[in-house]
Amino acid sequence: MAIHSTVGSVTDASAALSGKSTRLSGTGSAVTFDFGKDVSGLVTLHFAASDGPQRVGLAFNESSQYVGTTSDASTGGPRSRDGALYADVDGATIYTMPAKNLRGGFRYLTVFMDSAGSADLDGITAHFTAAPKMQDPRAYANYFYSSDDLLNRIWYAGAYTIQLNTIAPKTGRVWEAPAQTWDNTGDVGVGDTILVDGAKRDRTVWPGDLGVEIPSAYAAFDDTESARNALATLYQHQKVTGELPYSGPMMNKYGSDTYHMWTLAASWDYYRYTGDRKWVDGIWDQYRRGVDYIGAKTDDQGLLSITETADSVRSLPKGENLIANVLMWRVLTTGSQLAKVEGDTTLAQSYAHRAAALRTAIDSRLWDEEKGAYRFYPDSDVHAQDGNALAVWYGLADQSKARRISSYLTTNWNDRGSTSPENKGNMGVFAGSMEVNAHFAAGGTTADQAGVDLIRRQWGAMLDDPLGTRSTFWESSRPDGCICSTYVSLAHAWATGPTTALTFSVLGLQPTSAGGRAFDFVPHTADLTFAQGRITTTLGPVDASWRVNRKEGKYHAELTAPKHSEGRVAVPTFGKHISVFVDGKLAWNGRTAKAYDAHTDGEYVYLEALSGHHVIDSHQHDS
Repeated sequence: MAIHSTVGSVTDASAALSGKSTRLSGTGSAVTFDFGKDVSGLVTLHFAASDGPQRVGLAFNESSQYVGTTSDASTGGPRSRDGALYADVDGATIYTMPAKNLRGGFRYLTVFMDSAGSADLDGITAHFTAAPKMQDPRAYANYFYSSDDLLNRIWYAGAYTIQLNTIAPKTGRVWEAPAQTWDNTGDVGVGDTILVDGAKRDRTVWPGDLGVEIPSAYAAFDDTESARNALATLYQHQKVTGELPYSGPMMNKYGSDTYHMWTLAASWDYYRYTGDRKWVDGIWDQYRRGVDYIGAKTDDQGLLSITETADSVRSLPKGENLIANVLMWRVLTTGSQLAKVEGDTTLAQSYAHRAAALRTAIDSRLWDEEKGAYRFYPDSDVHAQDGNALAVWYGLADQSKARRISSYLTTNWNDRGSTSPENKGNMGVFAGSMEVNAHFAAGGTTADQAGVDLIRRQWGAMLDDPLGTRSTFWESSRPDGCICSTYVSLAHAWATGPTTALTFSVLGLQPTSAGGRAFDFVPHTADLTFAQGRITTTLGPVDASWRVNRKEGKYHAELTAPKHSEGRVAVPTFGKHISVFVDGKLAWNGRTAKAYDAHTDGEYVYLEALSGHHVIDSHQHDS
């Protein structure tokens, strides 16, 4: 902790940081403490003395731009700011802010005199309330480390953002907004820990956010319990029609076809990471009703035509919207897999058939061959960032289209990152999270480099912005980087896509079967020279590392995976003929397999079914 600034008569401002007395004298005198990063919890102030009864205020801010005696806006009510809390100080006094006024996200705390006398502050602490099931918030289950320090810091900032968005369900935002200050005693879901959309606000389950949050929480912490509780909460509030909520309690909003499908799509993500058949059994009837509800909106052109138009940053026009159709395809494709889990082969085949027909309709009605991207609507000249990115990330677009889309998306970049044509050219952090993962899904040298470059450009700008938290990622940003409202959350989970991308793609570790029995180790090296990290599966941790010496044409990797797991390991060719060795023994001679069912697509040599500990090396051939 450090001193950010003082106003008025403040004596020995930094003394309180070491247990000595900082004196504030006179109405309006203030000292602002800088925690050095966004934090979440309950603050306690210790006063050594005062000259009679005094009133001391506390105000909380995420950005230094808004530091002062009024807290950021978080309630969503008619007031532009949340005001301040007040402590009555009379001599030696200990003040702990009320539990209902828990502050979900703040970097700066301003302590100020609201009376004419003086008070001596000699202690300040904050009880960290985020990530309630983590006994040691520093003990991450997984990690990522590479040759690029900025990427390393971005991975951890994304992970920390997820931590701040993981809360005890009875510490959500109360809605409707209170008449004064703020109230974070809202019951927003089931269980003891839950994923919400923002640390400061809304502290509510929003299904769209889960599309980014759940993979990031898994990649960083192997936390699937918080995801399960968020999804269970949404299914608890499903209407008899099959419609799922636009937001969970206490907001309890409906009216979004896209967010309806985000819940269904996120259900697959949870099952993918856990293999939790019992949970799927419990929600299966509701899941099918959800698919039936949205599937009934398929029109005679074979596309989904949305009627409930609420969405992430704006209301969508009714009709054949791109991202809605991509989500529908994802739901049907993964729903087919869930139907197999449930033993319903007829439904599995039906979903798969419908997914194939939908994909054909999307390509026919929405693909713009000249632009190399999908249209926002069939008659639109806009080519949306979110829908195009999601089509690549989720695998709807074939490789040729995917790489053209990756190239198209880079044309919307400015000097701070990616912009959204469908959202007036504003910076897209939710859609941007999709885009980052899309570039790596497209694959190839150019797209992989675009993914790394975008992470550095956009998330590096947020992380190092002097007006930001220097620790977390934002809900939104203007093209010029302006943080133009105190209501904007600067610790927002839908902006954490790079944490997933760096683990799943740059390092290259990700589960490919339920619970992670099968996994991929397929690095996207871009311009890095090494990376290492871990994911945790239901069988245990998988550790991997890779190192590239481009000058000498050498690649070295190590893998340690649990017994009974099956890893598909990919060795990049860098456009050359290579020989591949596993534990010193030849597995691929440049043309034919010698072990591990080695095969190539030209960009990688793939080795199948590795478990235990292995050392993998490759050497380029002269010709």
